[in-house]
Amino acid sequence: MDDAAILATVIPVAFLLILYFFRSLKQINQWETALKFTLGKYSGKLEPGLNVVWPGFQKLYRIDTRVRNRDLPRQMVITKDNVTAAIDAVVYYKVVDVEKAALNVENFETAVKDRAKVVLRDVVGETELDDVLSHREEVAAKIRRAVEQFVSQWGIHVELVALQDIQLPAQMQEVIARKAIAQRDRQYVIIKSQADVESAKNFAEAARILAESPGAMELRRLEALQNITNSGTSKVVFDLARPDTGGRHDAIKMAVAMADDVKTEATGVRVETRKPIDGATRTRTATDGTPEAAEIAAAVANAAAATVKTTRD
Repeated sequence: MDDAAILATVIPVAFLLILYFFRSLKQINQWETALKFTLGKYSGKLEPGLNVVWPGFQKLYRIDTRVRNRDLPRQMVITKDNVTAAIDAVVYYKVVDVEKAALNVENFETAVKDRAKVVLRDVVGETELDDVLSHREEVAAKIRRAVEQFVSQWGIHVELVALQDIQLPAQMQEVIARKAIAQRDRQYVIIKSQADVESAKNFAEAARILAESPGAMELRRLEALQNITNSGTSKVVFDLARPDTGGRHDAIKMAVAMADDVKTEATGVRVETRKPIDGATRTRTATDGTPEAAEIAAAVANAAAATVKTTRD
């Protein structure tokens, strides 16, 4: 065989060997862990980086070790108090032992989802609806622990199980809404009754203070008269007489001394009280000419006269 024939044979073989070598180079990413199988037998774990895997003799099985989140299909669940609910959930997990995940279960991802669905139905079925709605995180944590206990044999760690949504029948939603309204009404009644109690205590204290000071009581009456008649649109008949006579003379003297001219206007009625010149209190009324104003003026004048007469007595 001449040199040309040798070169014609060696060059293709060398090219095939080089091509075979380059095909045997496999890159493993940082977030991956790979298992190498030689003729079907597990022969080691490959670390991230560039590794050699001979095609035809060895196979590579890659496993992503990052946290995965998988949605669980909507599950129809019957709670402990026989209420049907549709629950959407999501499970977060990651592979912590790649050898167990590859050798102990055929498809660990499907196995985790199926196990989570079964545990979800079991746990919610043992819980009343109110607890599922108000303690959602506790129910989810209970589901996570139950799933973790089972899938740990596959080298999988469950990070979190979250209940995304809980759908209830329309009638049950209406019942829950009525219950919430009733609770709000109950709180409103309790708060209002407490406010009424506090208000009653304050009024009682104010009444006690005014009863101990006749002069302050008379001034309060005059202030109330002024506030009522400031609008000018109401007909007011103010009774100047008091049920008791204790300290009334001093109160009238105090009120007359504080104001030279106290004017009260209500629908055309003006009541003027002047300082006494000869020791007698004089009250004068004026009207705008209407019959209603005349009646009010007469009533105010009579009440003032009765008060002065009682004070003198």
